Amino acid sequence: MGQLLSLLSSAHYDEVDLNFQTEAKPEPSDEKVYSRVAELVERCPTVLSAIEEYKGCQELARKAMSEPSHENEQEAFEGLLGAVDSIATFYGFCKELETVFPELLTAIAQARPEATGPDGKTPFIPDALALQLAQILSFGLEFDRVRMMRPNLSNDFSYYRRLLPKFNKHPDIRIKDDEASGMALFTAEHIPITNTLCKAAARAQETNNHVTTVLSVLANSCNKALRTKKFACDQNLVDMCGRAMACAIVIFDNVDAVSVFSKKSPVQVKSCIQTLKRDFAKDQSLINTIHYSTKRFNMAPQNIQDMFD
Repeated sequence: MGQLLSLLSSAHYDEVDLNFQTEAKPEPSDEKVYSRVAELVERCPTVLSAIEEYKGCQELARKAMSEPSHENEQEAFEGLLGAVDSIATFYGFCKELETVFPELLTAIAQARPEATGPDGKTPFIPDALALQLAQILSFGLEFDRVRMMRPNLSNDFSYYRRLLPKFNKHPDIRIKDDEASGMALFTAEHIPITNTLCKAAARAQETNNHVTTVLSVLANSCNKALRTKKFACDQNLVDMCGRAMACAIVIFDNVDAVSVFSKKSPVQVKSCIQTLKRDFAKDQSLINTIHYSTKRFNMAPQNIQDMFD
């Protein structure tokens, strides 16, 4: 692919061909951040499986609240211990993403002297980092989709905190009161990974204002891959591109000074929406992500809002 990203003087950024079908090695200067991200990407399926398999402890909690007794509350508390351990895993992974994601974005957005054009403003990223970015965005959207179908997660954690003072001597406790306080906001969020990625991207944008350019080019490039059926023979890559495109649009709108729906936006947002409606007609979660998770959808032109009816 040579270059993924060409920063132009206008508001439009060219789409490029994504090379996700062959394994690419990182550039020597990117090996450190690549390794850090690779370790997280490798764990994504395990974390996703854990949220998919999350059952919680609602029956025991209901019994303890409807028939209050020390025995019923202890049974509920002991049932909650495993659930809270799972929640702690999600929280810990999210905190790691919060640290590593800005490093990935900054590495991508960083202009390298050997790769810049005459204007000195032409950063690029190798295929290896492009794939990692798409994988992280795709994971974030998929995790949050499942999280929204687990409303009992926040209820479980709230009840655990309520019972914790009574059973703080229990030998199997791993998450104590001080740690539980830090996890409370995380459990209350319906899209915790997406929100974390938005905050992390905003921090990266403060140090390198090309970060949202990276997101716009990735969104446009995923759209191109879907439009041209480049990955038609690999449904996993098709799904990854759709999720990465939608998540990149959401993060761009939450971070950039220009709304993703604005005429000045470098994201081909109308085309992206059309692609999602065509290729993911049976999965409304991606369209809904753009509708409800972007910051400025209510200010979008009417013709854009009408596409969601």
